[in-house]
Amino acid sequence: MKRGFTIAMAAGLILFCAAIVTIYVSIGSIIVDTIEAEGTRLTQTGVSLEEADFSPTTGTTTLLHMTVDNPKGFSAPHAFNFGKVELWVDPETLATDTLHIKSLLLIAPEIIYELSSSTDNLRTLKSYIQNASGKPLSGKKLRIDNFYVKNGVVVVKAKDLQGQRKTARLNDIHLKDIGRQENGLPPARAIEQMMVPLLRETTLAALNTDLKLSDQARNILNGALDETEKAFEAIKGLLNR
Repeated sequence: MKRGFTIAMAAGLILFCAAIVTIYVSIGSIIVDTIEAEGTRLTQTGVSLEEADFSPTTGTTTLLHMTVDNPKGFSAPHAFNFGKVELWVDPETLATDTLHIKSLLLIAPEIIYELSSSTDNLRTLKSYIQNASGKPLSGKKLRIDNFYVKNGVVVVKAKDLQGQRKTARLNDIHLKDIGRQENGLPPARAIEQMMVPLLRETTLAALNTDLKLSDQARNILNGALDETEKAFEAIKGLLNR
């Protein structure tokens, strides 16, 4: 009887360990599915992620090969290509209402900046995200201590584009304390605050190329710069309170 009980205990322990291993092995696929589903709902375009690796003890997460499709009406397949994204999450906040992200780093992103006859793809995406601000995707809020963009490039695309250099380097970006004052922001608002400086630096990079832009395209770029400069100053004011 005792031997049988011991065997049963051992079998139970093995099954328990197997369940834990299964959860940890599958958590990467859970992250992939969640980001693809929520990202698509937020941007109203396709979002795909090839792989995610998460450590529940340290809270470090690595996302590999994530893309955000262009909105309808633009010819390039993607607006953003993120080869690698690194996050450092406070594990103790995983089950709370506000997820505390200590660091979010975009490494060498490729941004395809496409101009149409009246607007551009990135401002179109931004408007979609703003529309989603009033429709929370979940009850979870985000607080981000540090947001970095490093070694990014901008590829400029337009129908009447002339010239040699269509790729420009993106200035590095560092934002601090996103959502700190509010004790967390809804995902759409947090992403909007990160996207504004990204739009600003993308527009500046496009204007600093040697491309021969039409007057119409240059007016779109200048309008985009004016718009994002005002939004950027407003966000800086919020973060510096």
